[in-house]
Amino acid sequence: MKSEKVAFGVITRSLNQLSPFLNFLKNAKKYNHKIKYIIFGYQDIITSEIVYELKKHCEVVTIQRGNSDYLLNTLQDLKLTKKEIDALIATPYKEKYDMVSYGTARNYVLIAAILMRLDFLIFFDTDVYPKILFEDKENRFYYEEIDFVGSHLKLLHKYNDVVVTTSDYSGYYIIPKMNFPHLNDLLYGVQKENSFNIISHENKLVIKHNHQRNIHKTNKILGGNLAIDLRKLKLLSPFFSTNLVMDGECFLGRGEDTLFGPLINKYGGRCLDIDLPIFHNCFGDFPNVPDIFQKKNLDRFFYACMGWIIRNPFYNWIHPDNKENLNEEIKKKRYDALIKGSQKAAEYFNDIRFLKLPKAFKLSYHKLPENIEKFHRLLDAWNNLKNYLKDNN
Repeated sequence: MKSEKVAFGVITRSLNQLSPFLNFLKNAKKYNHKIKYIIFGYQDIITSEIVYELKKHCEVVTIQRGNSDYLLNTLQDLKLTKKEIDALIATPYKEKYDMVSYGTARNYVLIAAILMRLDFLIFFDTDVYPKILFEDKENRFYYEEIDFVGSHLKLLHKYNDVVVTTSDYSGYYIIPKMNFPHLNDLLYGVQKENSFNIISHENKLVIKHNHQRNIHKTNKILGGNLAIDLRKLKLLSPFFSTNLVMDGECFLGRGEDTLFGPLINKYGGRCLDIDLPIFHNCFGDFPNVPDIFQKKNLDRFFYACMGWIIRNPFYNWIHPDNKENLNEEIKKKRYDALIKGSQKAAEYFNDIRFLKLPKAFKLSYHKLPENIEKFHRLLDAWNNLKNYLKDNN
């Protein structure tokens, strides 16, 4: 039996630090897992000293978004057309706005791994670590290191139709605590109304008292805690996300990972939540309680709101449980609520950027047919890529 080739995948704007990459490589070694490659999909800068250090542990592959001769030449060698290649890896907003959609960014790594004939690709983000946050009876925090790679691979091996394993995180909830008049309207407008009680009443810390007790089927994929079985190529989909150019700025739609689950299902595959909530230091300064008025946190919240708004029309269209949100009456209710909520948010934060949200809402729904067409072009190119690979085996 041949040795399985396992790679880590990371999307990052620049590669200029060792953490958390070294943490994951050392964790894999501790539990006797061989990581053949770590594949970086990057945009701006690669620091040679960082690459040198990482090469002591595995082979390092760097793929620059919008500038990868390896991807371009290999896809051309497989006889894909320019139109097909563009659908897979084009970066139309990079030159003018220095922005690349999250779906395309992740596909750079995914396609590279497929072309390299790897068996498993395990994604993690630059702010997560291979350990779980716990809290003891005295409300003191502590960590438990876990077998990150083995936990994912065990379940990918177990089921023939499971293409993806994933899990949520431990750490602070992704939105800091806040409360102001019409916050519930703002959240309803961005389709995050279920978060209201969490962020308005407590500094929500997500912790675990045990793990891997609640393994279950899911469509909620988390890109920073995600493993893909590349051997099941027939059941594998690409990532997809949308963006919006408005007022001279390119905004990125969130959710290339949350759209991944329904796409896998469409190909006949399954996704499992393996209940392995690795630590997510999403505000960068744990254990400090996140303050929404701190600039970096407020920026994060604004762009998250914008990203949800841009994602939601396509997410509602493709997700069977969200079809009702395309109803004109419900869309109007969400839009009207967003007007009230965004006005109060702009006052509360003294930040006029929030007044942009209703305009983005309307433009994103107006752009839905264009995004659906783009999605179909991507799927056509993806299916052709899989056929070309099958013919060249």
